[in-house]
Amino acid sequence: MLLRELIGGDPPCTCRLIFRDDPTGFGHRVTDGDRVVEHVLTKQTDFENAVVEKRAKGFAETERSLTRRMFVTADRFWIVWLDGDTLGTHAGGLRADWRESSGQTRAKEFRDRDRAVAAYHKAIADKETEGYRERFARPVTIAEGPKAPRKPGKKKSR
Repeated sequence: MLLRELIGGDPPCTCRLIFRDDPTGFGHRVTDGDRVVEHVLTKQTDFENAVVEKRAKGFAETERSLTRRMFVTADRFWIVWLDGDTLGTHAGGLRADWRESSGQTRAKEFRDRDRAVAAYHKAIADKETEGYRERFARPVTIAEGPKAPRKPGKKKSR
């Protein structure tokens, strides 16, 4: 499953575009007035066209969406993303009736952005050594977060 979370419009709103790799499934839209809040598509070309269309209207992807990666084995899935200084994961078993709400979701907040980014890369490397392979690979760019000011005083040991 591919997911793109985009923010834009006037007034600003969030729109989720979802590609569900299920040729027998049905796509649908969830709207809030005249705004599309969620759009599920079952063809990858339609999904890519919808992303291009939203970007043309001035929407931009959220960091959570830009860093979201999905890894799978024969019977398991694992999804990872970054959101500021928080690392999120979602894991579970693959079944015929699999939905995004199945499995367990965890979020771990780090002291600073650098530690979160390092944990993100380490978690991905660990899953790849366990035999997981990326599904729907795409280049991931991690934006530099604002540098936190250093606190004055003595360094303390742990």
